[in-house]
Amino acid sequence: MRFHGLIVVLLLLLTGMTSAWAETRYVSDRLVITVREGMGNQYRVIKTLPSDSAVEVLEEQGRYLRVQLKDGTEGYVLKQYISRTVPKTTVIAKLKQDVANLEKKLADRHGSVSTLSESNAQLEESLIQTRQELEHVQQTLQQTQKEYSDLQDKAENIVLIDKERQQLKKEFTKLSEKAQHLEEQNAAALKTAMIKWFVAGGGVLFVGWVAGKFSRKKRRTLGGF
Repeated sequence: MRFHGLIVVLLLLLTGMTSAWAETRYVSDRLVITVREGMGNQYRVIKTLPSDSAVEVLEEQGRYLRVQLKDGTEGYVLKQYISRTVPKTTVIAKLKQDVANLEKKLADRHGSVSTLSESNAQLEESLIQTRQELEHVQQTLQQTQKEYSDLQDKAENIVLIDKERQQLKKEFTKLSEKAQHLEEQNAAALKTAMIKWFVAGGGVLFVGWVAGKFSRKKRRTLGGF
């Protein structure tokens, strides 16, 4: 009974350690990655994840990470496609929300200026500060959008390179099949030539044998005279 209790305590400790270690990471700039039941391509694909998907990393094992998805699904992904960096799309969305919030705040303060003349000086100062904050956020947004656009261009180049690689692979397969076919044809031609040579050689031997026999018979006939 005490042994069973010790096992339960150990399991609870391990579960607590795993939960405490969990870390949010993101699928890096790649079109789609697969989540599998185990570490290797031989395991079944559970799900596919597009770029910028968030996953909870539960454990690192060599080249693989054991992760948990938003719906609670657990599986393994290649570590090289997972990044700690917050995706540009998430940053852009947050910056856009900040811009919207600041613009709303700015509009609200404009309204306050028109209705509350006694606090005009204070509101004007707040307006200036808000405009500065808004300008800074917009600059950051523009820079982030440019970086995101550059990443998209790089991703498109990767797709083109992958297509070319697939095409070269297909062409290599066709050439290999053609070479194999030519080898088979060459082997068949060689076999046919050998058969012809063998038959021709046998014919020569047969003619020689007949000629020799005929010659001996003729000599015996001449000797009889």
